[in-house]
Amino acid sequence: MSRASADRKNLKNFEQLFHQLQPRLYAYCCKYIEDNELARDIVQECFINLWENYESVQISYEFYLFKAVHNRCLSYFRSERIHSEYASSVKMRIKELEIHPELPYALTELYVKEVNALLKERVCELPEKCRLIFMMSRYQNMKNQEIAENLGISVRTVDAQIYNALKILKIKLKDYLPILMLLFPHFFTK
Repeated sequence: MSRASADRKNLKNFEQLFHQLQPRLYAYCCKYIEDNELARDIVQECFINLWENYESVQISYEFYLFKAVHNRCLSYFRSERIHSEYASSVKMRIKELEIHPELPYALTELYVKEVNALLKERVCELPEKCRLIFMMSRYQNMKNQEIAENLGISVRTVDAQIYNALKILKIKLKDYLPILMLLFPHFFTK
């Protein structure tokens, strides 16, 4: 069998597997993850990962996918716990600054740098096209029309990508939004 023929067969088998298992994997993921979009993304990522390793997987694809979804859910919870602990730490620092305004300016400056680093981290996690457009808008102060012309896309696409970026960032940074909106108001306005 030729390589092209094998690839077509793999693709057909993969598509059948996707249609067969995607609804069950999504339902399984939703048992752990309450955010439907996030659950859908996790399942999608697991299928992409399977496709990238399709020929090298040594166990049943179904088992592989359920295990992958399970592991991604665990990773998400670990990540959320770490972010929650960090958010608590940040909230304590804010209270310290409110209670002790005489604290040195350097401490406040350090805190602002820390929050800025967190914001940049979350921006870097955005999907590639979304991140590029958002960074052109927010870091390079380009107008939506300029971005559209520069990338050869419609202004409507630019608007949609910026909207998506803001939506994702507001979810990922929900514990920091008040301080972020205070420190970086231009980031969170359309």
